[in-house]
Amino acid sequence: MNIQTKSIFLFMLFAFFGNSQASIVTVNGTNVAFSYDDALLDLFGAPTVAGDQLFFTPTEFTAKAFGTTGFDIKNSTINIKATALNGGTIDTVSLTERGDYISKGDSSSVEAGGQLRVADLNAPLNEVTDAITLTNPVGKQGTFLPTQNWQAFADANVAGFGTSSVNITIENILVALSNAFGELGFIEKKGVVLGVSALPFDDITPVPLPASIWLFGTALFGLLSYSKRINFI
Repeated sequence: MNIQTKSIFLFMLFAFFGNSQASIVTVNGTNVAFSYDDALLDLFGAPTVAGDQLFFTPTEFTAKAFGTTGFDIKNSTINIKATALNGGTIDTVSLTERGDYISKGDSSSVEAGGQLRVADLNAPLNEVTDAITLTNPVGKQGTFLPTQNWQAFADANVAGFGTSSVNITIENILVALSNAFGELGFIEKKGVVLGVSALPFDDITPVPLPASIWLFGTALFGLLSYSKRINFI
C-alpha cells in the first residue's frame, strides 16, 4: 500500500469514526420538534420529551468545596433547536431548574445561575436573553444533613419574531465556596425542564393593511372608471 493510498484510507477511517461519535437527534412533542447533538449534551445528559417539554436529569452536575479548598465552579452550555410543527410559530420559551445544596459554616456559600438565550434561526440577530435566577436565596444550615432544595427560573417571549424555528442556548453555572476547616459548600443540579410553546397556524394574527391603502385603492379604482368613461365618449 503506497503513501497516497494509506492517506486516503486513514482519511476515510477518520471521517467514518468521527461522524459516528455524534449525531443530530430530533424528537417531536405535541406542537414543537426538538433537535440536538447528542455528543454535546455534556453535564446535562440525554433528555426525554413529554408534551412540548424536554426533561434533563443530570447525575454529575455538582460543585463542592470542603474546608480550606476555596471554591469550585462547574459550568455547562448546550444548544437546542426548537421548530414549530404544522406551520405554527414559536411563542415562549421557559426554563425551570431544580436541585439540592449544603451550605454549612460562616464562610461557606453556594450559587446557581446562568443564562437562557433564544435566537431566531431565520434572522439570527434577533434574540432574547434572560438570567437564570434562584426563586429564593440559599441559606446557611447548622448541620451537614439533610440537604436543602433550590429552584431557579428563566423565560423568553419571542412571539414578536413570528418565526417557526429558534436556537435555544442554556448556560448553567454552579458555584460552591468554603474557606475554613469544618465547613462545606455543596450544590447539585438534579433536574432541568425546557418548555416551548407554539402558536398554531390558525392563531397567527394577520397584519392589517393601513387605512391609507384602502383609500388609495378606492381612488385608483375611481380614476380608472373615469378614464374609461372619457374614452367611451
